[in-house]
Amino acid sequence: MSGDAPTAENQPAPSEAEDIIRHCTWAINEYEAGVIDKMQAIAALSTQLSGPQARESGAADGTTFKSYLAMLDEGTAEGAQETGERRSVRPSRAATSRDPSPGSDSDSPQSKRPRVDPGKYAWAATEFLAELQLHPDVVKTLELIRTYGEDLAAAKRDLNATASAPEFPESEWAKVLTGRAVDLDLVFAGRYNPATDTKHVERVGDFELSLGVPVASKKITSFGDWVFAWHRATEAVAFAFPHRREELREYGEYMVGLFGALAPPLHSRALDFDRAVRKRVGSSRRLRLTDFDKFSDLKLQYIDSSGANVYKADSGSGGGSGGRRGGGSRAKEACRKWNSANGCPHKASECRFRHICSGCGAEGHKRPECTKSAQRTT
Repeated sequence: MSGDAPTAENQPAPSEAEDIIRHCTWAINEYEAGVIDKMQAIAALSTQLSGPQARESGAADGTTFKSYLAMLDEGTAEGAQETGERRSVRPSRAATSRDPSPGSDSDSPQSKRPRVDPGKYAWAATEFLAELQLHPDVVKTLELIRTYGEDLAAAKRDLNATASAPEFPESEWAKVLTGRAVDLDLVFAGRYNPATDTKHVERVGDFELSLGVPVASKKITSFGDWVFAWHRATEAVAFAFPHRREELREYGEYMVGLFGALAPPLHSRALDFDRAVRKRVGSSRRLRLTDFDKFSDLKLQYIDSSGANVYKADSGSGGGSGGRRGGGSRAKEACRKWNSANGCPHKASECRFRHICSGCGAEGHKRPECTKSAQRTT
C-alpha cells in the first residue's frame, strides 16, 4: 500500500467538506500508485460524493464527480504512456495457477485482444451508484458473473474437469454462469434422453459457430415434472453461486405452495408464471427470485382468470378473436381429446375447442370425473 486510508489521528478535526475531499484525494492517489484499480477508485469516490454529508456540506456539486473522473482518466493515459499498456488488476491466485508461463503469452489468442477498461463504459459511474442500493446477495452474483464472463469458455472447461460439479445439461451451463434463466424443459428432457448433448462448437478466430442447438424432446407438463427439473437446476445454480442456495430454496417452497393452491388442470398457469419470473430475474440484474412483490403483474398476467395470457373471449364475452394464438374464432364445443384419458396436447389458450366438461359444460373437471352427467344417466 502506498498509504493507509486517511485518519484524523494527531490532526485537528477537519470540516465535513475537507474530510470528504481528503478521502477522494486518497482514492485518486491510490489509483495512480497502482494499489487499486479504476473501478474501485470510482466506487470510493461515489461513496463519498453521494452521501448526505457531501450534499449538506457543499463538497459535491454538479461537476465535482465529473472532475474526479477526469483525473482518473488522466492518470490512466499517463500510466499507458509510461508502461506501454493499460493499468490492470493483479490476478487472483486461482487465475495465476492456470495461466500459461510468461514466455507463452504471445502465443495465447487472449493476449492478442486489446484490454478494455470497463471504467470508460458510459454506465460505469451510474453502475457503482446503483450497486450501493442493491441487496448484498445481488452484488455477489454480479461479481461472480463478471468473473466467469472474463473467459466463459475457460470457466466451462474448468467446470467440466471438476469432480464435485452436479449433473446438468452441458448446453445450460453457459446460462448458469452468465446469470440467465435456465430452460427447465431441457433439464427435464435430459432425464429421458440417453444421448449426450448434440451441440457442436467450432471456433474461427474470435468467433464461435454453434451447430445443433438442443431442443427439448419432452416438456414439463405437471407439478412432479417441475419439481424434478427445479431440483437439478437448484444444484447447478448453487454450485456456481453458493450464496443463492437459501434464495433458491425459498423460491422453490413458494412455487410448491402456488401449485398446491391451484387445481391440477390449472398447473400450466403456474408453469408459465415460473418461466416469466425466472426470465425477469435473469435479465434484470437487480432482482432476486424471492422479491415476490416485484412479480405481482406476472401473477396477474399468467394465473388470474382475467390475465392477458389466460383470458379467453368465449361465447359469453361476445368476442370473436378468442384466446387462440394467431387469431381466428374458437369453437364452442368441448374438446374431446381433453376429456379423454390421453388428454389434449395443446394448452387451453391454444386449443380450437374449449377445455370444459363435455357432459355438463363446466370448467375444472373432465367427463369421466363429472358427477352431474353421472346423475343424469342413473
